Amino acid sequence: MPLQKITSRELEKLISAGKRLVAVFSTSWCGFCRGLIKEIERKGEGLDVVVVDISDESDPAWDDYGIEMVPTAVLFDGGREVARRAPGWDGLSFSEVKGLFAKA
Repeated sequence: MPLQKITSRELEKLISAGKRLVAVFSTSWCGFCRGLIKEIERKGEGLDVVVVDISDESDPAWDDYGIEMVPTAVLFDGGREVARRAPGWDGLSFSEVKGLFAKA
């Protein structure tokens, strides 16, 4: 099932609504990001995960969410950040994304 790809502005609305979700911050040029997204699409049924494309270096999400590397996965719940996993080039696995849900 394809993941919902949203803008940082759309993410703000979901967070403000108190939605529990993992946002995977990604860029179009990141091979690790593409691999992770494909893995989540294959195995992540029932997980509320969205992809936030921040390929544009001027996207405010880099600063607004403190993104320093991609991929970065952030669990939001109740309008706030609960957990974060940001291994960058070391890779981020599906099990790590799934594990974020256990932190809330």
